[in-house]
Amino acid sequence: MKNILKSLLFTAGALLGFVQCDDNTESIGSSIVPEEDIVVAETKIFNASSKTIMANDSILANTNEVYLGKYTDSESGTVFTSDFLTQFACTEGFEFPAEGVEGDSATYTKLRLYFDEYYGDSLNAMRCEVYELDNTLQEGIPYYTNLDAEEFYDAQKSPLAAKTFNVIDFNVHDTIQNSDNYSRHIEIVLPNSIGNRFISKFYEVDANGDSIGKKYFANSEVFINEIFKGIYVKCTHGDGTLLKIYRTRLDVGFHRLIASSSGEKDSIQALSAPFYSGKEVLQANKFNNNDLSALLAEEEHTYIKTPAGLFTEVELPVLDIIENCDTINSAKIVFTRYNEDAGFSTTPHKKLLMVRKGDMHKFFLKNKLVDQKTSYLASFNSSNNTYTFSNIAALVKHCYYNEYLKGVENDENWEQKNEDWNKVVLIPVSTTEDSNGSVVKIVHDISVSSMRLRGGIEYEIPIEIVTSKYKK
Repeated sequence: MKNILKSLLFTAGALLGFVQCDDNTESIGSSIVPEEDIVVAETKIFNASSKTIMANDSILANTNEVYLGKYTDSESGTVFTSDFLTQFACTEGFEFPAEGVEGDSATYTKLRLYFDEYYGDSLNAMRCEVYELDNTLQEGIPYYTNLDAEEFYDAQKSPLAAKTFNVIDFNVHDTIQNSDNYSRHIEIVLPNSIGNRFISKFYEVDANGDSIGKKYFANSEVFINEIFKGIYVKCTHGDGTLLKIYRTRLDVGFHRLIASSSGEKDSIQALSAPFYSGKEVLQANKFNNNDLSALLAEEEHTYIKTPAGLFTEVELPVLDIIENCDTINSAKIVFTRYNEDAGFSTTPHKKLLMVRKGDMHKFFLKNKLVDQKTSYLASFNSSNNTYTFSNIAALVKHCYYNEYLKGVENDENWEQKNEDWNKVVLIPVSTTEDSNGSVVKIVHDISVSSMRLRGGIEYEIPIEIVTSKYKK
């Protein structure tokens, strides 16, 4: 019995000694996996190239806010001018008083341009002219900021009115202008023939003497097509000021006879009928630059400039990445803004959209959101002065597999015919978020801003690729 017990203790001790000889278990997993099945990851750097391009017909003109003014850009010496076209809404069921409008005529017709922001010199004298539209802006038609305004008005006709103005209205006391109840605006007196047209149309009768005028004011569409198609406001003189106009209003003043305390209609009541621009009707910006070739030719960096209309185009080294990476796990690209204080306004845009060049028009036309495959959003990082697109791996794969491979399979010269297949464009945008913070709308950001990005011929933009492959 003692011999058996000694034998068991010896065996247990031997086993314990065997286990204790090495307590490092790190290699247990890999030791049972064939070396050729081990996956290793590494980071590789590839370089993209960039250049500045003109926006041209890429910026949609339809917007809730419009700009009016002119300035000379200090970076390029180019003159930027902004005009706008707008229609006016007629509220459904609008009516002038049933009776008593004295003489069926307007006492005044005034155009008011309300602005909440401006750029440049508040004391600078500017001048604009107002023309009546002969043709309407049409729903469903995309208008761009390089539109030809003469398609909508007769440039040979005299303007309805002209106005010299400043940001600061010297006809209004400072205490009033600085009060919370005052809304800054430019007031332009229009011919009363416009207001008379509105009033006379409302009180129009047929051959039997029956009133038919209300039909012209049934809704905005009828009002625009039958009575007043809108206006074109054109900046003609001045340099150094740009107004951001959030509302345009057309007021028609008139007098109405009402009964006095005697019971006779011998008292006059002064009234006004307002017609507004707004979401219910169309308005469009018209931007003009005399020459931006100097900025396009610069090779040390690229530009993003609004509302002048310069974007940055980026060519991605898609074939180089695919040929040198077995599996693409992630791809990061960072755009660095030069920290400078020059130009009319150097405030960086809050967000940039990266979208395939071939998709940039339909992205805005179809009110798309980013899909993390052909389009991405990046916010400005003020600490690093950068815009970071953290993972564009899906974009690289889409360009290669969905564009390049499918194209060359059908046509060996496809790449030469489709030179933009691996290019994206950086476009400044504004976004609208819902209560959960999710982006529900993306539109062009046409605020006044100019910034330079590292790039151009002098500087390639690194793309950091995390790739993986089998060890053998």
